[in-house]
Amino acid sequence: MTIPVAGRNIRPCSQKPSTRIILSTNLLFITTDQQRWDSLPCYGLDFMQTPHLDRLAREGTVFDNCIVPSPVCVPCRAAIMSGQYPATTGVLGNGDWLQSDTPVWPEVIGRTRKTAAIGKMHFNPWDSLQGFDERIMAEDKRHIYLPDHHVQFLAGHGMERPHPTTLPGYYETLGASVTPRDRKFHVDGYVGDQAVAWLEKNGSEPFAAWVSFPGPHDPYDPPEDMAEMYADAPIPEPVGSPEELARKPPAQRSRGSGSLSNSMFRLDLSRATTEHYMKWRQHYYANISLIDEGIGKMLKALEDIGALDNTLIIFTSDHGDALGDHGLPFKGFFYDCMSRVPLIIRGPGVTAGQRASSLISTIDLVPLFYRTCDTDAPATLQGEDVTPALTDGTHSIRDHVFSEIGGRMMVRTQTHKYAHYSDASAELYDFVDDPDEITNRAGDAGYAAVEGELKSKLIEHMIACQANRKHAVSAPQYWLRNELEADYKQQVETGGDSSYRPPHR
Repeated sequence: MTIPVAGRNIRPCSQKPSTRIILSTNLLFITTDQQRWDSLPCYGLDFMQTPHLDRLAREGTVFDNCIVPSPVCVPCRAAIMSGQYPATTGVLGNGDWLQSDTPVWPEVIGRTRKTAAIGKMHFNPWDSLQGFDERIMAEDKRHIYLPDHHVQFLAGHGMERPHPTTLPGYYETLGASVTPRDRKFHVDGYVGDQAVAWLEKNGSEPFAAWVSFPGPHDPYDPPEDMAEMYADAPIPEPVGSPEELARKPPAQRSRGSGSLSNSMFRLDLSRATTEHYMKWRQHYYANISLIDEGIGKMLKALEDIGALDNTLIIFTSDHGDALGDHGLPFKGFFYDCMSRVPLIIRGPGVTAGQRASSLISTIDLVPLFYRTCDTDAPATLQGEDVTPALTDGTHSIRDHVFSEIGGRMMVRTQTHKYAHYSDASAELYDFVDDPDEITNRAGDAGYAAVEGELKSKLIEHMIACQANRKHAVSAPQYWLRNELEADYKQQVETGGDSSYRPPHR
């Protein structure tokens, strides 16, 4: 089936011809969108019902300090595709994407095995293969104008993808709505089922697949029958408060100020209270439990075809979510709630039931992808080798790690975090005395030496990245609703291809 959009006919599931070499270990890379590190039982949230992720944790290695290269979607995903920092790729915001000559692991690894991308990828253009043999697209639950495979699936059952503002409870809860449909029609239920179908069809041959769930990203909209599963759970309240932002960079004080006029949100987040944040969390955790069901189905599919113990499974997220911590919504800053994510690895050669304490970046996973698939990695990779930590949890991968977005950047050690902003404001936190990152020590005389040392590391990092710096591609952002609204309106007014009718105007 072709997908008409912007006057074009796109066949996103086209197959690229290649000569395949049979290798030994499969790769199943599973990601969620916007899942903070402390959202699972293996990270201390004991009331969560995630039996299948619990199993991965028991049978694999849990990394306690995984930091993302960027606390927003596209720069982090570009880093995961390329194995390079945002400062190198030039992809520093959600309106950017990689230069076409940037080596990406699906293209290289795809010379030796089948590859697939299933779910939300946030590529630009949104419907491109980006080196994968095949894509099954479910690009979001919020950006409704994308005629992806999930939209087609719903249409086949006489349904349309609703705009979140039409879902029950959206405005009252500032975004914690419910999806009044069976779980299989929820986008995360769909992604899990599609991944199972792909594995059942292709898992008996060597493969490398990236399964990317759109949840638990806002809107916090679990299926109706799951929305109350954590209503009586001891959900932790947000840490910090809006008052602490007086000593923080100005950008934090303005976060969410444009959400009322943004057509994707249409919410006045300035009136958010602890009660709102607690409802967000209740639905957020329910969405994670839905995703866990899909992961369980994937594990069973691998077991049924005899491939489970010959598959390296990596579970992580692209970034976290504040959920009201520090009086902030969503993402975009460097607090651990936004920049620290879960990471669990299970498979051949991985010690079961151990914890790895070292700092690690998600770009460090990319060299592991190549190693797992016995494929030579390009010299452009900037990630470290994580292999020793898979058998020895005390092994140190890094003593510091970087993250960046737009005009701000961060360096973190086990004991401190320093962030610098383009307006010359800064943050410095002491994890020993202040694990919740409440008190900004930037500019404090007692921390001058630490601040100077971390600032030097940040400067060295930026200089090193400049050596191979690329300029990101800025293209029509087809995942953004306002661009699609304008695109569709132009099609109709000019008499172009209007065979696709957006489900909500």
